Amino acid sequence: MNPFTDFFSRLFGLVRRHLILTSVLVALCLGFTFFGFWIGFVQIAVLLIPIALIAWALVARRIEKRGESSGMSEAIAVCSYIALASVATFALIQAVPYGKDHTNPDNYNRQYEPNWDSAATRDLTVRACYGCHSNEVEYPSYSKIAPISWMVASHVSEGRDALNFSTVGKSSNVGRKLGDAVEVIQEGSMPPSYYTHFGKHPEANLTPAEKQQLIAGLSATASK
Repeated sequence: MNPFTDFFSRLFGLVRRHLILTSVLVALCLGFTFFGFWIGFVQIAVLLIPIALIAWALVARRIEKRGESSGMSEAIAVCSYIALASVATFALIQAVPYGKDHTNPDNYNRQYEPNWDSAATRDLTVRACYGCHSNEVEYPSYSKIAPISWMVASHVSEGRDALNFSTVGKSSNVGRKLGDAVEVIQEGSMPPSYYTHFGKHPEANLTPAEKQQLIAGLSATASK
């Protein structure tokens, strides 16, 4: 039998024998993917691939030795293999270098920051935005652990690309960039909700009055 055909034959056979377990696993995979979307890093779902491959290799080996079974022992074994594959994947991804460099670029002694209209505006901007949109990012301890380190690195990279308050003064269109920042704050998309999930970055939870003050301050800074 063709190896490709044999793979799907065994896989579908396993699914048919354990429909309830399969339904639970599908629900967990969907939940994991939704969790990635909720924290703003849906790419985390890619980890399901090595977990599935490792678990399947162990399941296939068991079937080769003991044959197919619709009993509880096979279902328990599958769950155990998935757990083992999850631990192995988590251990292996710690060796991935991406997200491990927490060195901030030069902030040029803040000489390229906007010409703030007031110190209060800068303070509010630091609280709400500097975690991703500056060269003064303070990396939390958990950002050293993959895949969280990947998420943090991705968010910081995207944030700096969109607007870096530490270097925006080098731009010839500072006013437009700050105006764009005002728009996303007004829309409520910045700071993003996932930034403060699980009690993270409580300083970014601005009160409605502080949010309006930030909008007014950035608007005034943009027009200078």
